[in-house]
This record gives sequence, C-alpha cells and structure tokens, in this order.
Amino acid sequence: MTVPPGFAWQNGEIVPWDQCVLHARSQGAFWGANVFEGLRGYWNEDDKQLYLFRVEEHLTRLGRSMRSLRMEIGYTAADITAAVIALIKANDWHQDVHACVVAYFDEGVNFDPLNHTEHTGVHITATPMPRSRGYSQGVAACISSWRRISDDSMPPRIKTGANYHNSRLAQHEAVRNGYETTLLLNQHGTVSESPGACVVMVRDGKLVTPPGTSGVLEGITVATVEQIAHTELGLQLERRAIDRTELYVADEIFLCGTMAEILPVTSVDRLPIGTGTPGVLTGKLQQLYGNAVLGHPQWTTPVY
Repeated sequence: MTVPPGFAWQNGEIVPWDQCVLHARSQGAFWGANVFEGLRGYWNEDDKQLYLFRVEEHLTRLGRSMRSLRMEIGYTAADITAAVIALIKANDWHQDVHACVVAYFDEGVNFDPLNHTEHTGVHITATPMPRSRGYSQGVAACISSWRRISDDSMPPRIKTGANYHNSRLAQHEAVRNGYETTLLLNQHGTVSESPGACVVMVRDGKLVTPPGTSGVLEGITVATVEQIAHTELGLQLERRAIDRTELYVADEIFLCGTMAEILPVTSVDRLPIGTGTPGVLTGKLQQLYGNAVLGHPQWTTPVY
C-alpha cells in the first residue's frame, strides 16, 4: 500500500490526511454530487521551484461547473489557490504533484441525497505524480462498447464526480481486455474523448479534435496545445466530428489532459497508428508543452 501524504485541506484548514472525510450520507459521497478540478504542479530543478499549471483556467472551469449545479461555496478562486499552495508547502514537496480540488454538496434535508441543500464544502488532496510510462512509449487503445454521456442526460461540460462512472466503466472494460486506455464514441457514433482526456488526431499534417458539442469536457490541456501549435509551429487545430475509421488511418493520435499531459496512442483496436510508435509531431508538442509547464510566465503559478 502506498504511504499516504501527511496533510489534506478541508473547509479552510490544513488537516491530517485521515481526517479529510465526508459523512456517508453527504450528497457528495452518496450520489457523487460534487464538482472538481485536477491541478498539476511541476518541479523545476533549475529554478528550485514548483510551478502550478494554468490554475486560473482550472478554477474558472470549476466555477462554471458550480454554476450549472447551482452550487455556492464560501471560498473565492484566490482562496482556493492559496489553499493549494499551503497544502503543498505543508507536505514539503519538491517534486511533480497532482492536486484535486473538490466542491461538494453536504447532507441535505432529512439526509435525502435528492433534496437541494445549501450546505456545501471544499476539500483538497494532493499526491506526488510522476510522468506516466506511456508518455514516452505510447499506449494501446480500443474503441469502447460504452457510449459517451450526452448534454441532454449527464452534461459532460460539468466536471462532476457522477459523470466519471461513464469513464470508469469504459476504462475498466479496456484494461480487462488487454488495452491501456479506450476511446468513447458519442450518441451520434463519432469520437468523443477518452476517460479523463481529449483526443487529437494528426491527419495529412493537420491537427483535428472533436468539438465541444461532441460530448467532451472542454479541455484546458487541448486548448494549451492549440495555442502552442499555432504560435510555435504555425499549425491550426481544427474542431470537427471524427469518424471511428478516421482513427484507423490517422498519421498520429494523442490524448490531452491534466493527468495524461500529451499521451501518444500507438494503436487502436490492435491496428498500429502510423508506424506504431509515438509520432514526430506528437514529440514536438510534448517538448513544447514540457517547457511551458516549467515556468511559462502567463500560465504558471510558483509555490515557493
């Protein structure tokens, strides 16, 4: 079992890890009635500094999720940023980390998980997070038998814990079948996203990703890639529907997400993508992204 961190943060206080708890009948625990954001922090050995990446954008998206659920909390974005920094300092980390900020509905009237409640809270947990092995060697993906949730049922634009049952079902199915990740199609049969990450295809030298109306969480990492590709490589990111079979004939495919970063996909349904190895353009974008997270003046927030 992994040794847990020393501290977490909950409702304004740094607390011992084991004391960061919700009651089993809270709506956040019982029905997944919460919204959250994952923040990644990168240790720059040259600067002896840990940089949080795109905090403002993540907390803006957290605010949009709360608005959609009519949730109000007693903390501003500045409060939450300060809390994340304080938590990392309390754990005395000088390495890459991942922090989860979760705003949740607490116990409702008569402890009913369906009743609206104004009782809310926030907890923040963080753990060391080294880069995944697949970052350099790529991952094998399949097309999931599960379809992506849609805006008329469980809106993917809201980053809520309840929505991630969809991703969990798809990911577990893929792993059981010998793959490392999976790609979900939406209700129209076109590509949506992978569990926790956006999908980008390289075809004929062009970058293509599904639009925000295709059942995706509107990604901060893919927006970062869009900006980097345009300013550094002169490439545009096209947002349009992608058919399943387009993936089979793509030159390169990669995933974009806070946890995934830029993750090469080397095969889909046992068909090699391109040469079956991480693509050249993917590698260039990884390098540019890797430089940005270590101290981009507009995108990073220093901890120490």
